[in-house]
Amino acid sequence: MSVIHAMGEQWDKAEWSHQLVAFWQQDTYVNSLLVGATNATTIANLVAALIDESRRQVCIESEFANADVFSALFDCFLLLFVKEINSNDLSQAEALIVQITEHYAKQCLKQADPQANASNQSIDARQAVICNQSQKVITAMSQLSQLRHQRRSQSRNMGN
Repeated sequence: MSVIHAMGEQWDKAEWSHQLVAFWQQDTYVNSLLVGATNATTIANLVAALIDESRRQVCIESEFANADVFSALFDCFLLLFVKEINSNDLSQAEALIVQITEHYAKQCLKQADPQANASNQSIDARQAVICNQSQKVITAMSQLSQLRHQRRSQSRNMGN
């Protein structure tokens, strides 16, 4: 019976991945990232493998709202950020997940500002968490960029 359960779970992940690809097809920036060797399906399958079932369910229930997709990507980002810091070795698909996460972090922050200003009230707790996570992603990406630059500089100076 556990084999049947495992097969069902893999089927659910594949279906979720398919829906995520359809969501990404609506975003011109994400589409521009996916013209290389790694296609959207590969990246979506990797995201599905890295996140918890509860994150997938939230995305399905919200019909893939930006904030919920970002929350799922944030979980992946944390894992991949640590991996890059420790090993400096992300696959192309993993590097694209990090880049896509940064894109959605910026979008979530853009969407939060007009909402807070238009309603003249503070944003709700969930939106505050999303904004906090978005800010953390942007800060982490800045630090990661500095680390990458430092590593490139060190590798170029090895031969001198």
